[in-house]
This record gives sequence, C-alpha cells and structure tokens, in this order.
Amino acid sequence: MIAKNFVRMLKDVNAKKKAAAQYFNRLLKSNKNENIKLIAVAKNESPYLLEWIFHHLYFGFKEIDIYYNGCTDNTTDLIPLLADFPVNFINCDDTFNGEVQAPQVYVYRQAFHLTPNKVFDALLFLDIDEFWVPTDFTQTISDVCNNVGAFDTLSFQWRNKLEKQSKFTPAIEGEFSYEPLRQVKTLYRTYVSPAQLNPHNTLDEGLRQLFEDGSPLAPLNDQKSQVEVADNVKNAYILHRKERSEYEYIAMLLRGRPVTQQAEGLPLKANREGFKPNYKCETITYSGEDFDAYRAYMNQHINEKRFTTFQKEAQEHVNNRYQLVRDLIENAEVRDKQLIDRLLRGVELPDILLAYNKFQEEMNIAK
Repeated sequence: MIAKNFVRMLKDVNAKKKAAAQYFNRLLKSNKNENIKLIAVAKNESPYLLEWIFHHLYFGFKEIDIYYNGCTDNTTDLIPLLADFPVNFINCDDTFNGEVQAPQVYVYRQAFHLTPNKVFDALLFLDIDEFWVPTDFTQTISDVCNNVGAFDTLSFQWRNKLEKQSKFTPAIEGEFSYEPLRQVKTLYRTYVSPAQLNPHNTLDEGLRQLFEDGSPLAPLNDQKSQVEVADNVKNAYILHRKERSEYEYIAMLLRGRPVTQQAEGLPLKANREGFKPNYKCETITYSGEDFDAYRAYMNQHINEKRFTTFQKEAQEHVNNRYQLVRDLIENAEVRDKQLIDRLLRGVELPDILLAYNKFQEEMNIAK
C-alpha cells in the first residue's frame, strides 16, 4: 500500500512539474505563429500529392515534409520536379519495416526532436487525404492561429467529403457535400514535444488545448480524438477525402503489389468497411474572387508542363491497381467471401459487380 501511494505521489509530482514547464514555455515563447510546418506520411498516393502540396503552400505553410514508405508507384519521381519548392521527401521504409510500434506516430513524435524543426513555431500532421481549409480563403494558417491567441495545441474538426462518381476530382470544388464528424486533427507548438501521442492528439496533461474557434478543447473520449460536432466552423476545418470516388476506393483496397494470391488470403486491406454511398450531408458553396484566386493558383501550378508526365503515370498506377483488385475478386477463393462482402458494401460499379458474380458462380456460391 505504501509503495502504491509512493508511486502515485511521484506521478503527481511529475505531472505538476510538466504542467509548470509547459506554463513557462508558453510564457517565454511568442504567441505569434508565423512559421508553421506540415508533416505527412504517404504510401502509394502519387496522383494526389501535387494538389495536396500546393493547396497547403497556398494557405501559408512554410515547409512540408513527406515521409514516404512502401511506395510501388511513381512518388519518388516527384522529388526532382519540386526541387524549387519548400517540400522535403524522406524515405522511412526502415521505420515501417522495422520493429517500431505505431510507426506513423513514431514519425510524428520524432519530428519534435529534429533540429531543423526547432525553427518553426508549430507543426501540423495530416494524411494526404486530409486538407486544412480556412473558412475565409484570404486567411492563412498563421492568420488563423494568431487570431486564436495563446495555445499549446489547436484542434480542427473533420468534414468527410462525399464524392462518388468522378475520379481524380479536385478536393475543393465550387460546391460539394460533406458529413461533419467528431474526429479532430491537431496542430502543436514546437515546444510541446508530447510524450503521449496518437494520430489525432496528445494525451499529455497540463497543456492549453483549444478548439479551432478558440474555446477550450472538450474531448468526448480518452484519446482526445473526438469532440461534439460543431454547428458552424468559425476558423478552419479538415476536409477528409475518406474514400474519394468508388473507382479510387476499389484501387486503394490493394495491399502491396500482388502477383498471385497469398496463402493467408487476398492481399486486400482488411480494415475497410465498404464504400459509404450516402452521408448525412450538408452542402458547402465557394465562389467569389477569393475562391477564384485559389483555383487559379492551383490550376497554374498543378498543370505546369513539368508535371504532365508525372500525373499521367500516377493516375495509371491507380488504374492498374483497380484492375488488379477486380481480378483478385473474380479469382478469389470461398474463404475470401466474408472479406469481399464487407469491402464491397455500397459499391455499385458494374464491372466490379460482374467480377463478384463470376466469383460466386465459379465457387458455386448461392446468391
């Protein structure tokens, strides 16, 4: 009993020390956030990299690090093409192929300790299917952070974009539908260096954690990854392209580059629950000079001649993966039916349904 009380006392003392250190960090550091860095982990996402990069450069991120791993597409062909932009590509195959638990979070945590990152005021970690979007297109990431005031972390809420039909569409269109969600992604002051971290937030105590509207963060779960859905977003949100089109959803189901079926079953991602055809949707419309300026910038950069071949080959990788997934479904084994049924929930693509029907006929599975 005495030992337990002593351990508890030590934990309380350490927590108070850390809270005090964070308090003084906040006092000593300027509240201004002029230099903000964006960090991502990417795997086989070459068709989407240019848009994601230029979108965030447009909204004021000073530098971008992309840690790529396990890429079988043409991701690395983009490196020399972006040599004159503040974008760094870092190969992290060793991290993802090693014994590190939760390698994505490991990459995030290490970023706080890298000397080149110390010059930045804050870091934001996003996936390539996540876009930081201000409600006012004249505002940059620095403007939004500075308008909020003093904070250690600042969290932005997800909006899941509904996009079913057209493939390779722009993330930000003049009008689109979305589903507001509870999930958040979080920006950190660089002095925070969290000990407990997940892809959405830090679990450290003693921090001044704010929501995007400047109010104290009120998480709904222990992981601090969800909050009540906001009726109106004041400053900015995270546009999440969860599945993109049905076509792209099918293509991204491929795990690796299979030649034959593996002994353990289909080389498809088992952590997907199907294509969600309908959301509880709201519609957002963008127009006016500010949106036109954004779209002109995006079109000018993405359509540069130097990127033409890269983009064409990148999209061809998606087409190839799509065909591989279709063939895998058609030639699957009976043991794979449960997985296929789950992955194809909500999918209405005729050639995928045809492949599924052929699979059932070949295996003599009753429809």
